[in-house]
Amino acid sequence: MLCVAHNEAPENDAMTIDPETQEEITRLGRAVDEFASEMKARLREQAMKGYRGWDDPENYQRIVEMMVKHAAVAEGEEVDVANLAMILWSLRRRGGRGGER
Repeated sequence: MLCVAHNEAPENDAMTIDPETQEEITRLGRAVDEFASEMKARLREQAMKGYRGWDDPENYQRIVEMMVKHAAVAEGEEVDVANLAMILWSLRRRGGRGGER
């Protein structure tokens, strides 16, 4: 994660957010929402083409390899890399890694 500047909040006032920090959080939220919309559109496009098996643990290693391949040339493929990362994250959460359950 990129962190340009970090301002420590007082320990006793951890729930108070200053306006600058709140604006940063709002902009980050908007960026994530916009990016997630692009991810969903790309996933829909791929599903319409007939791509299946994203949630099959047997495909784990192949998805890792696809992600590494896409990450190497990520310019313009950021959404694809993010979708592959989401798929791997989902498989790991469900305990499915490389055919293991």
